[in-house]
Amino acid sequence: MAEKKKRVPATPEETRHLLRKAVSCAPRPLPAGFFPGLMARSEEEGCSRSDMLDTLDEWLNYGYCRIIDPISQDIEITAEGESFFY
Repeated sequence: MAEKKKRVPATPEETRHLLRKAVSCAPRPLPAGFFPGLMARSEEEGCSRSDMLDTLDEWLNYGYCRIIDPISQDIEITAEGESFFY
């Protein structure tokens, strides 16, 4: 039986870079449900949930996005976010 490769946890900087790149490559406007799915895939790839939420908090504080569904943590990009991501 093949051994499962252990994943190395991503650093906070790698997490920020991964999330920003994924959002900037997503269709515009950001499709509903895209960001929660992105967070789930990132967690599978070794990003910590805590680092992803810290990144989201930064984006919210800078006004780059707003939460449209607090339960799933789905977001929409604001006008300020348009220039940051695209």
